[in-house]
Amino acid sequence: MKKQFTQILLASVIISSTLLPFFHADAAEASQTAVSQAGMTLSQQQFIQSIASDAQDLQKEEKILTSVTLAQAILESNWGKSGLSTSGNNLFGIKGSYEGESVSMGTQEFSNGNSYRTQADFRKYPNKKASLVDHAQLFVNGVSGNSGLYSEVIGETDYKKAAYAIQDAGYATDPAYADKLISTIDKYHLDNYDNIYDTVTSTEKQLAYAEITNSGETIWSKPYNTEDAKKVSNANNYQNKSLRITDKATTKQGTWYNLQDQGKQVGWINSKAVNIFYTPNNETNAKLDKYVTDSDQKIYALPVEDNSRVVSALNDYKGKELDIDRRADVKNEYWYRVKSDDGKIIGWSKASGFAENNPEKTTETK
Repeated sequence: MKKQFTQILLASVIISSTLLPFFHADAAEASQTAVSQAGMTLSQQQFIQSIASDAQDLQKEEKILTSVTLAQAILESNWGKSGLSTSGNNLFGIKGSYEGESVSMGTQEFSNGNSYRTQADFRKYPNKKASLVDHAQLFVNGVSGNSGLYSEVIGETDYKKAAYAIQDAGYATDPAYADKLISTIDKYHLDNYDNIYDTVTSTEKQLAYAEITNSGETIWSKPYNTEDAKKVSNANNYQNKSLRITDKATTKQGTWYNLQDQGKQVGWINSKAVNIFYTPNNETNAKLDKYVTDSDQKIYALPVEDNSRVVSALNDYKGKELDIDRRADVKNEYWYRVKSDDGKIIGWSKASGFAENNPEKTTETK
């Protein structure tokens, strides 16, 4: 009987039935002992590792600090060892049923300042992740009749303020609940888990063009895993296209390029997923005079077929002799940069659109 009572005590939940009739919010007595011990045991580390990643994903999605979620899970489930946690994957003592599943447990309730014990049904989850998601939805959606009950928790970046917001909302009847959360976070440095985003350590403007070499990559609105970075496309949508690189950013996870397609913003991709085929290093000085042949080619601002960078039609200069001051080898094809009679740069066009003196002469190719 003593063993059975101890198990019930670990799973018990303390709640003010007048404030939150379906939800438990106090730590089991045994969990307080565990938290007071110095260091973290192997089983405690394993418990944190089993839920930290999902908690961080929820922080990204719902703006609930991971440290607070972990601290609540530690206190409410006794590091995942409470009867409610082991029998129902219920880390936070939420009452009721989940997709029709529940587990009956003994619980201690408070009414008019008096405590009493009773049996109650608690939600039974298929796994810990489901419990974490349900807990986050409670904060996001509130309770019946008060959807904004936990609005002060959402988006709060200070775990101490978030802890007091949870207590002030009536999550727990324990007047020291916020202090216990903060103490748990401080003791185990759980606030380190709040650093869920990479930061950009350096940025640099780029003048380059590339092609996708890994079609399985994802394209992001910002460098991957930086704050507010969202998936915008799959790399295979831009296969075999000449994409302009406008910016380079470096994070802890690597180097990222900002891409444009024909002048339109595409997004950021891992640098390892592309092959750069043009930079100014492809260019060399030249001193040539050549005639423009009958051609449907265009003149571009750079030696790449980018329709957003068209200067004019090459045929606008048909039969004229133009000065060439630069030559570029791009994807095994020569390009010339031509100048007007007064020395102004016109732009770039493929060498196949030029001839020496006789327009009928074989054009120069590499």
